Formats: sequence, C-alpha cells, structure tokens
Amino acid sequence: MYDFDRVIDRHGKNSAKWDERFIGKEDQELLPFWVADTDFPAPKAVQRALAECVEHNLYGYSLPPAGCAKAAADWQKRRHSFDARPEWAVFMAGIDSALAASIRAFTDPGDGVLIQTPIYAPFFEIPEKNGRHVLENPMRLVNGHYEPDFEDFEEKAKDAKLWMFCNPQNPTGRCFTKEELLRFAKICLENDVLIVSDEIHADIIFDGLKHIPIASLSPEICARTITCTSASKTFSVAGLAASVIFIADEKMRHQFEEEKDRCCNNTNLLGLVAMEAAYRDGDTYADELVDYLQDNRDFATDFIKQRLPGLRVLKPEATFLLWIDCSGLEIPAEKLEDFFRLAGILLSMGSGYREPTGQFVRLNFGCSRAVLEEGLSRISEAVLKKDF
Repeated sequence: MYDFDRVIDRHGKNSAKWDERFIGKEDQELLPFWVADTDFPAPKAVQRALAECVEHNLYGYSLPPAGCAKAAADWQKRRHSFDARPEWAVFMAGIDSALAASIRAFTDPGDGVLIQTPIYAPFFEIPEKNGRHVLENPMRLVNGHYEPDFEDFEEKAKDAKLWMFCNPQNPTGRCFTKEELLRFAKICLENDVLIVSDEIHADIIFDGLKHIPIASLSPEICARTITCTSASKTFSVAGLAASVIFIADEKMRHQFEEEKDRCCNNTNLLGLVAMEAAYRDGDTYADELVDYLQDNRDFATDFIKQRLPGLRVLKPEATFLLWIDCSGLEIPAEKLEDFFRLAGILLSMGSGYREPTGQFVRLNFGCSRAVLEEGLSRISEAVLKKDF
C-alpha cells in the first residue's frame, strides 16, 4: 500500500536533516544519514486529519483532542501488550522535555542519575545541565552484541535516585529481553530507583522480536516507571513535536505535571491531531514500514560485509539506525569524520554517544533504498581510493 521506495526531495522544506547549513549544497552536498528521522511521507490518515484541522483555519488556544489519550493507550495495548490507561497520559512537546521534567521533579541537584552508555546524548547532557551526577553504566560489547553489565549497574544503583533507560536502545539497536528487563527492574526496586523509560523506537522491531515496555512487567514496576513515547519515529511526524508520557501512579503524575506547568512545555494542536490519527489508524503503515526497514537493514549489512570488510556492523534488533565499528579502516579517531565527509556522506559520530574508542559511527537507514545504496557506494569508493 505504501511506496517507501519513492525519493522525496526535502531540500528547502525546513528539514534539519537536509539543510544546507549541515550538508552543504550543489557539488559539495553530502548525503545525510545523521538525524534520526525517516524520509518517508506520513500515512494518509495523518495527512487527512491535519488537512481537516488546517481547513478549519482557527489556531487559538487548544486542548488535546478528546480521543488522543485513548488512541495512544490503545496502541500500547494493541501493539505492545501494555495495559496503559488514558488517564495516565501526559502530553509534552518531546521526550527530551519529559526527561528534563522527570529529573527536575524527582531528583535534587547532586543526586545520581544512572544511564547506559553508549547512549543518545540528552541522556547525559540533560542531567549534567541540571546539576545532577551522571552515573555511567557502560554496556559490554561481546561478540558483536551489546550486553548489560548488571554487576556494575547494581553497584551504581546504590547511589542513584533515577535511572534513564532507552529501549529500544539508541544508538546500538538493542531490543532488551524480558529476562534483562526483569533483572534491571528488580535492582531498581530494591534500591528505590525511579525508572524513566524512553521507548520512542518501540514500534520498529525486527526478526519477529517483541518490544516489552518495562512498565508492563508488573503493577509494582509500573508504579515506579515513567514511560515516554511518541508517534514521531514510526510515522514521520517528529517536526510536529508531540509525545505522550504514561505515569500510572497518581501522586507521581501530579508531581510530573506540576513540573511541566513550571516549564510551560505543552505540545501544539497539530502534533496531537497527528498523534491521534496515527495511533488510531496507523497499523498497516507501521507493519509495512517495519518490513521495509528490515529489508534496508539486511541490504546495508550484506553490502558492508561483502564490499567493506574494514567496517563491522552490529546488526540492530530494532530502530532504523546502524551502529558501525570502523576500527578496521585503521583511521585515527580524530580523522574519521573527515573521511566520511570526503566520501560525500554525513553520519553521527560515536563519540557523541560517549562511546570511548571513537571508532564507531551511526548511520540512519530510514530512507529509500536508492539513497541508502548511493551512500554505501560512496563509502566503498572512498575505501577503494584509500582517501584517508
């Protein structure tokens, strides 16, 4: 039903990913594989809902659409077996804002905030900017697969007030197992550590695996979890800035809302209209998207294995992000970004995720196959020319 192969020109359309300030222009333009959004149009249901809202031509102060919380909760139950309830929902502009509100609402300056690394940068930037003490729990890379270091996690949980969790994990593409989640949760409950779980990539899971919201494991865990999610990654609506935060415990929810009110961090009407339509009518789109992205993932990993032996891909279980070990190229870490720029592509560098070697990059394969193949071919040509 959906043509994800169609290449859509995003130049001049206010796309951060394709803006010339980042990628240059004309014969110097880089192909962008950095910002974590897709190049696919949103579903027709979202387009129709937005068109109807715009046609009304009044954009005054608004409330969330009456059915938005129910649509978001129903999506969680239908897609992820998480019995979220509409009354648990709090709407915010973005998950980064929810992370910040959680830190300010439930911790004090100097308190410990536990994270896994490598990790999406706001997980350490936000607590540090708010005067909290970041406790890094580095994941272990074992045979090309990241695994939690539970012994280190348990030790650091003793000094933590809050754990900021990312599942599916950005940038490594891990989809954590039920056994892993239960062990994490047990440690948090034993040490009275609040769980804030970013599950924005939850719908994009491959190979028949299943995303398990950590709050779905038990009522006790749910009561100590803030689940943050959004339609943005799945339905290509990140620019509409709308997320939904599920908080089962009423006291915690009120405390969170009080902090939200202090920040005045609300979403806009169009963002919530898009969210409701996506979660109500987006099942077919989401299913076809995952199939396409899994094919893209497999194409990219096969291409790299066959034509780029200096690179090693950690095949993601989830997300549309490839985490690539470039150490086989034997390029100094400080020159790695320049190599890819000379190859004509823009990636996210692993050092920005607190990956210690400086030899990893993140590549976004949420694009048409033609664009993905062109980007990989540019890398292959650069390696053959030995332009490094």
